[in-house]
Amino acid sequence: MRISPILSAAALALLLAACDTKNPNGMPDQSPAQSSVQALPATAPKPDSAAARTANPVMPADTSVAGAWLLLEGALRGHDTEVLNQLIDPEFGLWILEQPGALPLVTRVAEVDAFRRTNQNLPLFSLDKQLMTGPQLQVLEQLPQADCDLQTKQNAGFAQSGCFAGPATAFRSLDLWPSATVKGGTAAQGKAAQGRTVRTVLQTRTGFRFHFAKSAGAGGRWRLIFIDLREPCTA
Repeated sequence: MRISPILSAAALALLLAACDTKNPNGMPDQSPAQSSVQALPATAPKPDSAAARTANPVMPADTSVAGAWLLLEGALRGHDTEVLNQLIDPEFGLWILEQPGALPLVTRVAEVDAFRRTNQNLPLFSLDKQLMTGPQLQVLEQLPQADCDLQTKQNAGFAQSGCFAGPATAFRSLDLWPSATVKGGTAAQGKAAQGRTVRTVLQTRTGFRFHFAKSAGAGGRWRLIFIDLREPCTA
């Protein structure tokens, strides 16, 4: 049987039309967007260690001490017993150092509200009227020593004026216990608390010093251990 040339041409046209419906990959009825797949890397890129250090900077060691000082200052000014009690170390307690006469007096404070200073029988919160006001706690590698020739009404005898933070080295080495009168605790307990102190905050207008220690264990908080209310140039 012979096939007409006209029929042969029509069959060829139909075959070509069917081939045009396939995509370049030979799969019919699939759009180019469906066949386009991006290959993922075998492993995720490593983070930039320098960028990570920038994003999570290590805070200076004194930042926490400054924060504890701000809490203490706010508690004293606001007469906030609750906040002040939270700053006191539960193991060593709070010790107040005064010098009402020739010999030092050290008192372990059991109740903040019940404590009275030897200065006119004033409460501890009376310190609010003697605190210096400053924009920021200044950190020093070594705290200045008092020089009574420099004493003025606004400075207890220091070459520098302000509210400073520094190491408690001088206070830890202070041997006051043989001559001190101790109330509310024992000399051994007070000496142990003294040995725990790490940082000191000094206010030069009065010469008052506030000594802090770090609680034991990882992530320990800064605690108020000693308040030294002795004025360095008082006769």
